Amino acid sequence: MSDQPEPELPADNRQALRRVARGVRKAALATSLATDRGDRPYVSLVTVALDHDLSAILLLSRLSEHTRHLMADPRAALLLDGTEGHANPQTGPRVTLVGHAAEEAAPRLRARFLALHPAASLYADFADFAIWRLRPERAHFVGGFGRAVWFDAPLVPQAEAMAAGEPALVAEINRGHPEGLAALAGGSPARDWRLVGVDCDGCDLAADADLVRVAFPQPVADADAARRVLTGLMTAARATPTRSG
Repeated sequence: MSDQPEPELPADNRQALRRVARGVRKAALATSLATDRGDRPYVSLVTVALDHDLSAILLLSRLSEHTRHLMADPRAALLLDGTEGHANPQTGPRVTLVGHAAEEAAPRLRARFLALHPAASLYADFADFAIWRLRPERAHFVGGFGRAVWFDAPLVPQAEAMAAGEPALVAEINRGHPEGLAALAGGSPARDWRLVGVDCDGCDLAADADLVRVAFPQPVADADAARRVLTGLMTAARATPTRSG
Protein backbone atom coordinates (compact mmCIF):
# COMPACT_ATOMS: atom_id res chain seq x y z
CA MET A 1 0.00 0.00 0.00
CA SER A 2 1.40 3.40 -0.99
CA ASP A 3 1.92 6.09 1.64
CA GLN A 4 1.89 8.82 -1.01
CA PRO A 5 -1.17 11.09 -1.03
CA GLU A 6 -3.54 10.55 -3.92
CA PRO A 7 -3.47 13.46 -6.38
CA GLU A 8 -6.27 15.98 -6.13
CA LEU A 9 -8.50 16.67 -9.11
CA PRO A 10 -10.15 19.97 -10.00
CA ALA A 11 -13.47 20.53 -8.26
CA ASP A 12 -15.13 21.15 -11.62
CA ASN A 13 -16.22 17.73 -12.90
CA ARG A 14 -15.87 18.57 -16.59
CA GLN A 15 -12.33 19.83 -16.09
CA ALA A 16 -11.50 16.81 -13.92
CA LEU A 17 -12.86 14.45 -16.59
CA ARG A 18 -10.61 15.97 -19.23
CA ARG A 19 -7.55 15.97 -16.99
CA VAL A 20 -7.96 12.29 -16.22
CA ALA A 21 -8.65 11.32 -19.83
CA ARG A 22 -5.70 13.24 -21.28
CA GLY A 23 -3.30 11.66 -18.82
CA VAL A 24 -4.03 8.12 -20.04
CA ARG A 25 -2.04 6.30 -22.75
CA LYS A 26 -3.87 2.96 -22.79
CA ALA A 27 -7.52 2.04 -22.46
CA ALA A 28 -10.08 -0.76 -22.52
CA LEU A 29 -12.08 -0.74 -25.75
CA ALA A 30 -15.59 -2.24 -25.65
CA THR A 31 -17.07 -3.42 -28.96
CA SER A 32 -19.98 -5.61 -29.99
CA LEU A 33 -19.22 -9.26 -30.79
CA ALA A 34 -21.83 -10.89 -33.04
CA THR A 35 -22.51 -14.55 -32.21
CA ASP A 36 -25.15 -17.11 -33.11
CA ARG A 37 -26.73 -16.24 -29.75
CA GLY A 38 -26.86 -12.51 -30.46
CA ASP A 39 -24.47 -9.66 -29.78
CA ARG A 40 -22.14 -9.91 -26.82
CA PRO A 41 -19.84 -7.28 -25.30
CA TYR A 42 -16.14 -7.71 -26.03
CA VAL A 43 -13.33 -5.77 -24.32
CA SER A 44 -9.72 -5.41 -25.47
CA LEU A 45 -6.63 -3.38 -24.62
CA VAL A 46 -5.65 -0.52 -26.95
CA THR A 47 -3.21 2.37 -26.89
CA VAL A 48 -4.81 5.77 -27.30
CA ALA A 49 -4.19 9.44 -27.95
CA LEU A 50 -6.81 12.13 -27.53
CA ASP A 51 -7.63 14.84 -30.03
CA HIS A 52 -8.49 18.42 -29.07
CA ASP A 53 -12.21 17.63 -28.81
CA LEU A 54 -11.45 14.54 -26.68
CA SER A 55 -12.05 12.15 -29.57
CA ALA A 56 -10.02 9.00 -29.07
CA ILE A 57 -7.39 8.29 -31.74
CA LEU A 58 -6.53 4.61 -32.18
CA LEU A 59 -4.12 2.75 -34.44
CA LEU A 60 -5.87 -0.52 -35.23
CA SER A 61 -5.11 -3.55 -37.35
CA ARG A 62 -7.89 -4.88 -39.56
CA LEU A 63 -6.74 -8.35 -38.47
CA SER A 64 -7.65 -7.63 -34.85
CA GLU A 65 -10.86 -8.91 -33.34
CA HIS A 66 -12.00 -5.48 -32.13
CA THR A 67 -11.45 -3.89 -35.56
CA ARG A 68 -13.60 -6.49 -37.26
CA HIS A 69 -16.30 -5.75 -34.70
CA LEU A 70 -16.13 -2.01 -35.44
CA MET A 71 -16.34 -2.61 -39.17
CA ALA A 72 -19.62 -4.42 -38.59
CA ASP A 73 -20.95 -2.18 -35.81
CA PRO A 74 -19.25 1.18 -35.11
CA ARG A 75 -20.76 1.58 -31.65
CA ALA A 76 -18.02 1.53 -29.02
CA ALA A 77 -16.99 2.64 -25.55
CA LEU A 78 -13.56 3.35 -24.13
CA LEU A 79 -12.57 3.15 -20.46
CA LEU A 80 -9.71 5.50 -19.54
CA ASP A 81 -8.37 4.36 -16.18
CA GLY A 82 -6.74 7.03 -14.02
CA THR A 83 -6.58 4.97 -10.82
CA GLU A 84 -2.86 4.17 -10.93
CA GLY A 85 -1.19 5.11 -7.64
CA HIS A 86 -4.39 4.82 -5.63
CA ALA A 87 -4.18 2.30 -2.81
CA ASN A 88 -7.86 1.53 -3.41
CA PRO A 89 -8.66 1.78 -7.16
CA GLN A 90 -12.33 2.33 -6.36
CA THR A 91 -11.43 5.74 -4.95
CA GLY A 92 -9.56 6.69 -8.13
CA PRO A 93 -10.82 8.53 -11.20
CA ARG A 94 -11.87 7.02 -14.53
CA VAL A 95 -13.63 8.16 -17.66
CA THR A 96 -15.82 6.24 -20.10
CA LEU A 97 -16.29 7.66 -23.60
CA VAL A 98 -19.34 6.38 -25.48
CA GLY A 99 -19.77 6.95 -29.21
CA HIS A 100 -19.11 5.68 -32.71
CA ALA A 101 -15.75 4.79 -34.23
CA ALA A 102 -14.69 5.12 -37.85
CA GLU A 103 -11.50 4.89 -39.86
CA GLU A 104 -10.04 8.33 -40.64
CA ALA A 105 -7.00 8.97 -42.82
CA ALA A 106 -6.22 12.53 -41.69
CA PRO A 107 -2.41 12.93 -41.38
CA ARG A 108 -2.90 15.17 -38.35
CA LEU A 109 -4.52 12.35 -36.37
CA ARG A 110 -1.75 9.91 -37.31
CA ALA A 111 0.91 12.42 -36.28
CA ARG A 112 -0.82 13.08 -32.96
CA PHE A 113 -1.01 9.37 -32.19
CA LEU A 114 2.62 8.66 -33.12
CA ALA A 115 3.83 11.65 -31.09
CA LEU A 116 2.57 9.89 -27.96
CA HIS A 117 3.34 6.35 -29.13
CA PRO A 118 6.59 6.60 -31.15
CA ALA A 119 7.20 2.84 -30.93
CA ALA A 120 4.08 2.33 -33.07
CA SER A 121 5.93 3.85 -36.04
CA LEU A 122 7.55 0.42 -36.49
CA TYR A 123 4.25 -1.02 -37.72
CA ALA A 124 2.05 2.00 -38.48
CA ASP A 125 2.75 1.68 -42.22
CA PHE A 126 1.79 -1.99 -42.42
CA ALA A 127 -1.04 -2.51 -44.91
CA ASP A 128 -3.49 -3.80 -42.30
CA PHE A 129 -3.10 -0.83 -39.92
CA ALA A 130 -5.13 2.37 -40.03
CA ILE A 131 -6.05 5.28 -37.79
CA TRP A 132 -9.51 5.13 -36.25
CA ARG A 133 -11.31 7.87 -34.38
CA LEU A 134 -13.92 7.34 -31.70
CA ARG A 135 -16.07 10.47 -31.51
CA PRO A 136 -17.65 10.63 -28.06
CA GLU A 137 -21.34 11.38 -27.85
CA ARG A 138 -21.40 11.09 -24.07
CA ALA A 139 -18.81 10.73 -21.33
CA HIS A 140 -19.15 9.31 -17.83
CA PHE A 141 -16.77 10.62 -15.18
CA VAL A 142 -16.22 8.83 -11.87
CA GLY A 143 -13.96 10.69 -9.47
CA GLY A 144 -14.24 8.25 -6.57
CA PHE A 145 -16.99 7.30 -4.15
CA GLY A 146 -20.00 9.58 -4.52
CA ARG A 147 -18.62 11.51 -7.49
CA ALA A 148 -20.11 10.35 -10.79
CA VAL A 149 -21.64 12.41 -13.57
CA TRP A 150 -22.56 12.15 -17.28
CA PHE A 151 -21.71 14.81 -19.86
CA ASP A 152 -23.02 15.13 -23.41
CA ALA A 153 -20.83 16.24 -26.30
CA PRO A 154 -19.24 18.63 -27.02
CA LEU A 155 -16.80 17.91 -24.21
CA VAL A 156 -14.36 20.65 -25.22
CA PRO A 157 -16.19 23.69 -26.62
CA GLN A 158 -12.97 25.56 -27.58
CA ALA A 159 -11.35 22.66 -29.45
CA GLU A 160 -11.24 24.23 -32.94
CA ALA A 161 -9.37 27.36 -31.89
CA MET A 162 -6.74 25.38 -30.02
CA ALA A 163 -6.29 22.90 -32.86
CA ALA A 164 -5.73 25.69 -35.38
CA GLY A 165 -2.93 27.28 -33.39
CA GLU A 166 -1.19 24.17 -32.07
CA PRO A 167 1.33 23.46 -34.90
CA ALA A 168 2.85 26.95 -34.88
CA LEU A 169 2.93 27.04 -31.08
CA VAL A 170 4.71 23.67 -30.83
CA ALA A 171 7.32 24.76 -33.38
CA GLU A 172 7.87 28.10 -31.62
CA ILE A 173 8.30 26.60 -28.15
CA ASN A 174 10.60 23.82 -29.35
CA ARG A 175 12.75 26.31 -31.27
CA GLY A 176 13.11 28.87 -28.52
CA HIS A 177 12.81 27.12 -25.15
CA PRO A 178 14.84 23.87 -24.93
CA GLU A 179 16.03 24.54 -21.38
CA GLY A 180 12.58 25.56 -20.25
CA LEU A 181 11.07 22.36 -21.65
CA ALA A 182 13.67 20.24 -19.86
CA ALA A 183 12.91 22.02 -16.61
CA LEU A 184 9.17 21.65 -17.12
CA ALA A 185 9.62 17.92 -17.75
CA GLY A 186 11.67 17.62 -14.57
CA GLY A 187 14.50 16.13 -16.61
CA SER A 188 18.13 16.74 -17.44
CA PRO A 189 18.84 19.68 -19.79
CA ALA A 190 21.29 17.38 -21.57
CA ARG A 191 18.37 15.43 -23.01
CA ASP A 192 16.39 16.61 -26.02
CA TRP A 193 13.03 17.32 -24.41
CA ARG A 194 10.46 18.40 -26.99
CA LEU A 195 6.92 19.63 -26.89
CA VAL A 196 4.90 17.08 -28.88
CA GLY A 197 1.38 18.33 -28.25
CA VAL A 198 -0.63 21.15 -26.69
CA ASP A 199 -4.35 21.18 -25.97
CA CYS A 200 -6.61 23.40 -23.93
CA ASP A 201 -5.97 21.32 -20.80
CA GLY A 202 -2.19 20.92 -20.87
CA CYS A 203 0.78 19.71 -22.89
CA ASP A 204 2.82 16.59 -23.63
CA LEU A 205 6.62 16.47 -23.53
CA ALA A 206 8.87 13.72 -24.89
CA ALA A 207 12.53 12.73 -24.79
CA ASP A 208 13.32 9.48 -26.56
CA ALA A 209 10.75 6.98 -25.20
CA ASP A 210 9.94 9.02 -22.09
CA LEU A 211 6.69 11.00 -21.99
CA VAL A 212 5.53 13.59 -19.47
CA ARG A 213 2.05 15.07 -19.26
CA VAL A 214 1.79 18.56 -17.74
CA ALA A 215 -1.70 19.78 -16.87
CA PHE A 216 -2.48 23.47 -16.99
CA PRO A 217 -3.85 24.99 -13.76
CA GLN A 218 -6.95 26.02 -15.72
CA PRO A 219 -8.12 25.28 -19.28
CA VAL A 220 -7.16 27.77 -21.99
CA ALA A 221 -9.15 28.82 -25.04
CA ASP A 222 -6.51 29.11 -27.75
CA ALA A 223 -2.81 28.97 -28.60
CA ASP A 224 -2.11 32.52 -27.43
CA ALA A 225 -3.43 31.70 -23.97
CA ALA A 226 -1.51 28.40 -23.98
CA ARG A 227 1.71 30.26 -24.86
CA ARG A 228 1.30 32.52 -21.84
CA VAL A 229 0.64 29.60 -19.51
CA LEU A 230 3.54 27.56 -20.90
CA THR A 231 5.92 30.49 -20.54
CA GLY A 232 4.91 30.93 -16.93
CA LEU A 233 5.22 27.24 -16.16
CA MET A 234 8.67 27.02 -17.76
CA THR A 235 9.86 30.09 -15.86
CA ALA A 236 8.66 28.62 -12.58
CA ALA A 237 10.22 25.24 -13.39
CA ARG A 238 13.60 26.78 -14.19
CA ALA A 239 13.59 28.48 -10.79
CA THR A 240 13.21 25.06 -9.14
CA PRO A 241 16.20 22.68 -8.82
CA THR A 242 15.91 19.90 -11.42
CA ARG A 243 16.49 16.22 -10.95
CA SER A 244 18.49 14.17 -13.40
CA GLY A 245 16.48 12.21 -15.99
